[in-house]
Amino acid sequence: EWDMDRTNTARMVLIGAVLVVGGAIAVWYWPPPATNGEVADNGGGGLGRPRTELVTRSKFSTIKITREGQVRTLWFVRDNNEEVIESQVNLDSPYDLLISYTRYMFMSYAFRPKQEKVLIVGLGGGAMVHFMKAYDPKCKVDCVEIDPKIVEVADKYFGVRSDDNVKIITEDAFEYFKRTEAKYDVIYMDAFLKPSSKTDSTGVPLRLKTIQFYRDLQKKLTPDGMVVFNINGHDEMESDVKNIRDAFPQAYAFVLPRFGGLVVVGSMTEKRLPFETIVRDSAELDRRFRASFSFELIARTMRQR
Repeated sequence: EWDMDRTNTARMVLIGAVLVVGGAIAVWYWPPPATNGEVADNGGGGLGRPRTELVTRSKFSTIKITREGQVRTLWFVRDNNEEVIESQVNLDSPYDLLISYTRYMFMSYAFRPKQEKVLIVGLGGGAMVHFMKAYDPKCKVDCVEIDPKIVEVADKYFGVRSDDNVKIITEDAFEYFKRTEAKYDVIYMDAFLKPSSKTDSTGVPLRLKTIQFYRDLQKKLTPDGMVVFNINGHDEMESDVKNIRDAFPQAYAFVLPRFGGLVVVGSMTEKRLPFETIVRDSAELDRRFRASFSFELIARTMRQR
């Protein structure tokens, strides 16, 4: 009887230890912050509460900046006080893309390995600009941002500003496309505003997601250029994808790991690339860039229809 009690006690101690260790692992592997356009959980991710560095209001949004260690985060605060992560940068390595959708946006390189001039629509904290400067420094990068306050915040808090190869343009993208004569190898569409009657439920302006706009956009591309779209998960997402497929000769959709969002590449190349070719070329990108993520793994999330 004594031996059985001792055995049971030992078992209880072992179970308790497993629970403690398991709990520590669960905390250590707590899910990362929400992606662009999604509601964040755990106050921005990580252990403890991040420090608020700025809360300011612009014509378009309430903007919040927080910092936790060397990670600085740009939030949009909606009218119901919901906080949405728009950008996140590690100040020690700003070229490391911390939010998954930004990594997916650069699947463009699997289709267009050489990019000489690109346009990013929507600046945020400039994580994509940092990546381009670090990994493709000869590429000319234009970035158009509608909100002057975001341009100011990106400069002061995230170190993103115009220089030799980067040009920040403060303007409504719709108006910019009407006046510019510039041609781009790739246009990265990442523009979000506060949801309203003039946007979809995720904040994408309705006039930036019509088939006619997409066809007008194609006039700003070099031959065989492409447009890459960040599409947050929402009820009309499949309709958005259909519009892109209808407007472009080829479209490729990659499934984001959380929240059901997509990154869609609309390409002006007539011939469709097989899945196996995209995976092979993405593995080559891993060798070329040696980034903190795998292009090949992203390629394998491509929809097969």
